[in-house]
Amino acid sequence: TPHCEEGLVATKYDKEKEAMVKIREVVGDPLGLELYELWKEYEEQTTTEAIYCKDIDKFEMIVQGYEYEKEHLRPRAEVEGTKNGSSNDDEEEEAHKRDVSNGPLRGFFVSTNKSIKSPLFRRLDRELREKREAMLQKKGWSVTEEERQKS
Repeated sequence: TPHCEEGLVATKYDKEKEAMVKIREVVGDPLGLELYELWKEYEEQTTTEAIYCKDIDKFEMIVQGYEYEKEHLRPRAEVEGTKNGSSNDDEEEEAHKRDVSNGPLRGFFVSTNKSIKSPLFRRLDRELREKREAMLQKKGWSVTEEERQKS
């Protein structure tokens, strides 16, 4: 999840675990147990299937971020024109939190940078990031090193 602190991620895990325990109780075993074990496998990344599933989840998030930027992000010159020409990274970050049209969704791309594991989705991730960088450049925005795919 973009912009999440470690404590919030832990809380998210605890809430998901609590929800899965309740689902198991409602559904009943053996299906409830199977669902719980599949969720646990996904969280612990213990199988190839779990790794691919997590990669799909993360990749979908950056595809969504790219699509939002492509459709809604205004050219940088237009955004700076509404801010009297002043711009810095902190202002840019705050602007995009208020409205995707005012700045790139950097958090999506920074937070997922090292999380995709499988070769297939690493390749797709790299291709999308390259496509995004070209799109942002056309709109006058740059990409930080933190947003570029890490090896």
